[in-house]
Amino acid sequence: MRKLMTIVVAMLVVLALMAGGIGGYLWYNTKQQVDHLVAMVRPFATVSYGGITVLPVGSVGVSQLRIMPALVNDSISIGAIRLNAPNILALLNIRRQLSQGQLPEALSISLSDFELPLYGGILSAKPAAPGAGTPFDNLEALGCGPILHFGGAEWQAMGYNNFISNIEIGYRNNTQQNMLNLQVDSSTRNWATLNLDLGLALTGSTESVIAFASAVTPKLAKLDFILRDDGFNARKNNYCAAKAGKPIPDYIADHVRLVTERLRANGIDPGPGLIEAYRRYLTEGGEMTITAAPPAPINPAEIPSYTAADAIKLLGLKVKVNQTVIADPGVNWDAAKVARALDAGRAQPEEPSEPVPPPPPPKPIIIQRSFHPTPVSDLSQYIGKIVKLKTVTGVDYRGRVEAVIEGGMVRVRINKPGGSATLFLKVGDLASAEVLY
Repeated sequence: MRKLMTIVVAMLVVLALMAGGIGGYLWYNTKQQVDHLVAMVRPFATVSYGGITVLPVGSVGVSQLRIMPALVNDSISIGAIRLNAPNILALLNIRRQLSQGQLPEALSISLSDFELPLYGGILSAKPAAPGAGTPFDNLEALGCGPILHFGGAEWQAMGYNNFISNIEIGYRNNTQQNMLNLQVDSSTRNWATLNLDLGLALTGSTESVIAFASAVTPKLAKLDFILRDDGFNARKNNYCAAKAGKPIPDYIADHVRLVTERLRANGIDPGPGLIEAYRRYLTEGGEMTITAAPPAPINPAEIPSYTAADAIKLLGLKVKVNQTVIADPGVNWDAAKVARALDAGRAQPEEPSEPVPPPPPPKPIIIQRSFHPTPVSDLSQYIGKIVKLKTVTGVDYRGRVEAVIEGGMVRVRINKPGGSATLFLKVGDLASAEVLY
């Protein structure tokens, strides 16, 4: 018995030493790669991170990331980015497999506590000019009174201060059945949760990267899609009903009607079942589930060539809102009309009727910056800019806008002879604003 105990303890010690050695190698190798990437992106963004962590379950990651783009007044923080494999030995083997052209059996990448503020330059960008884009853009804003586009200002008005999300994207390659499973799991706090499980049947071997890349177009074998409302529907309904000046049920009815009309005008004709499913999801919240279980795998590129009824039958399509199954999830489409709508936003260059000599080189233009009057309500679009502010009592301030925070406060940093000071001014106390650009 003592010998057996000695052997077991010795094996555990050896395994612990091996795991420690593997963990140390992965930590050092990951740190080298991360530092190299940070140096590569330095001209475009400043990146900092807290540390490298290796978990024995087969996961290596970078924690406490902060990304500040060079050309945008904004910052992104990420609690951790992790690369996940089935176990630590598979994680150790990834580089060797890829260097030999082999496709790892399973991999995923996850982001936890991905946080993006709504008042920064990324999400507060102004919408594209009218006529740009396609007719399928900004469908969610239809019926929302004068609002044509949802951006940072609109989401803040709905009660959001930032996006905080957890995301995992990965795959599992079943070489025995030539099946590739793709999975996406995403959850944004007080917004929505999305789960997607996609099964693709592949032709031929997928053990190598080259064979996978050259494989015949994968065919859809299964689809499980779940969209769960975590509070966004109610916030949007309240906001848009107020903007439209009507009760929430009337706003929802107008929104659904306008979305349906826009889709039909551009080649997509959803049937009564799908329209009712969308209306119920907006009204009730909860979750919408779409599943497909084709009797035989089908190439998604072939679907537009079938009639709508045949496509639904071939896909084995089912739609459910909460616990109610939608009896007729039918839809018709005009493939040519949809293609024209998708091409609508692409500018087509005009060909000159005869050769045109090249224009002379432009003369250098010196642009003098000056202060421009700006509505006080638009200050959230000028984070980082120099402004002149006048209060209703006649006091003038000049400084840099640092933030527009919840509760109608503007944070401004002003320069003083002995340094600088930060002021918090109420938007309601400001009579006018001018921005330097």
